[in-house]
This record gives sequence, structure tokens and C-alpha cells, in this order.
Amino acid sequence: MASANDDIPCCIGDRLEYGSMGRAVKVGGVDMYVATPKTPTKKGVVFFSDVFGWELPNTRYIVDMIANNGYVATLPDVFEGEPWPADKDRSTFPEWRKRKDPNKINTVIDAAVGYLQQEFGVEQLGCVGFCWGGRAAHVCLVDRTDFKCGVACYGIRDKDDEKLGLLNAPGLFIFAENDPWYPLDQVEALKTELKKSCKVDHHVTVYEGMEHGFVHRKKEKDDKDAAAINGARLEMLKWLEKYI
Repeated sequence: MASANDDIPCCIGDRLEYGSMGRAVKVGGVDMYVATPKTPTKKGVVFFSDVFGWELPNTRYIVDMIANNGYVATLPDVFEGEPWPADKDRSTFPEWRKRKDPNKINTVIDAAVGYLQQEFGVEQLGCVGFCWGGRAAHVCLVDRTDFKCGVACYGIRDKDDEKLGLLNAPGLFIFAENDPWYPLDQVEALKTELKKSCKVDHHVTVYEGMEHGFVHRKKEKDDKDAAAINGARLEMLKWLEKYI
């Protein structure tokens, strides 16, 4: 489901000034951020970042939010030290994107899953991803069987992928109404594929008036923003709670 703007990086939006509550670790050569809840749990979430990588404060804020709701949450460096720099020449993005394929990160995912299982005794796993990471979450729901559910925010698997609707675990898909990277015609195409092929629970929500990145990279400017941002975050947390 590539869009007309697929070769242009999204804007970093409103960068948070946030210190985070977790810690950085290195597992099997993979850098990760991990946050834990106050009460021990056997539930875990692997989080996939947007193109700006595992160190973006906005992303760690969401990971901490997930952890505070009862999950051991880890955010692996899926770009292996090469996230997209917000100040880089945008014309080089297509070349970067070719080297960073969400279909080819199983080694990183295995390291994150193994870390949660071995270090924390996690027995039930979910995955969440935003933007590029949303695509990765969708890939996991189709290609892997170790996740009990997943949430993909403004991200869909590759264009013309015949497996779009073949989820192995319940999937929630969150989109913005005004998103040039994943416009509404692509959202409708995903709905069609899910209706035709999916045998597990799934749901697609489009937030009116919102733009790409709104769940984690947009400051609340009015009540409408607050309702959409908080609504999408709550929807994500409820989906995890329902299936993990």
C-alpha cells in the first residue's frame, strides 16, 4: 500500500522534551530501550518506531505509557544505528528506505522477543508500531505467530501485497483522515482485504481531521486534538488489554 508520497519522509512534527523512565540495553548486538511496570508481569510489548528511530522522546513516551499500563515494553533499534535524520536532504530518502525494509527485521525482532522472555519471563506478547513501525507491526501480524495481537498506527504492509488481510492475530489499525502517506483510498483497500481474508478480530479507525503522526508527534492545540490523540492512545491500550 505505497502512496504517492512514499518516497518522501514524514515531518518530525512536535518533538517532546521528555526524559523517559526506562533504560537502554544491548542484547545480541541490538540496542533497545526497555520500560517496566511497577508490578511484575508476564505480559510484554515489542514497539516499532517511526523513521526517526528508537531515541526519539515522543516514541519513548508512548513506550513508557504502555509500560505504565502493565506491560514490559521494549523498543528495539530496528534501523541498527541508522534512523532517518530529520535534517537530512530529503532527496536521499528513497535510497535510505530501500535499505530499511520492515519485512527484513526478524533478527532484531527475535532479539527483542528473546530478551522479554528470558530476562522478564514474558509469556504473552503484543506488538505496536507507528509510521514505518506500523508497517512492521502489520508484517508481524501476518508473517509471525508469536504475537497475540498488534496495533499499527498509520502504517500498512507493502504495495500490492497479497497477504494484507491474512492476519494471524487480532489487529487494530489507526489512521488519520488527512494523511498523504496513507490516504483514505488505501485505508479502504485495507478494509476490503481484511473483510475478504481475515479470520481473526480486526478493526480500522480513522480519526477525523487528524494528520500523519498525530498519536505521538502532535501537541494538543484544542479540544478536538486532545480528543483524537487521547482517544487513539486509549484505543491502543484497550486492544492490548483485550488480547494479552
